[in-house]
Amino acid sequence: MSTEEPNVVWALEGYSKGDGSLVSESPISREQVILLRAVIDPDPDDPWMIFCYLVPADRWLAVDRILSCGESDPNLDYLTSAYAAS
Repeated sequence: MSTEEPNVVWALEGYSKGDGSLVSESPISREQVILLRAVIDPDPDDPWMIFCYLVPADRWLAVDRILSCGESDPNLDYLTSAYAAS
């Protein structure tokens, strides 16, 4: 992993399984991204999790321990996202 922090903002996003609309968004810190790598298994060529990654339901408890995001909503699909900081 690069020792340089990219100019990126990360988030955990919840999308409706019904219509795909964005329903929730919670920030993820740089330190949390480092911890999430062990839970979500990002692409080896993506050390800063710049791509979007689906959060598998069977790993939600581990994600919650890192992000303190509470119970998942069964009507949502959760993904990590990243975008350029403004």
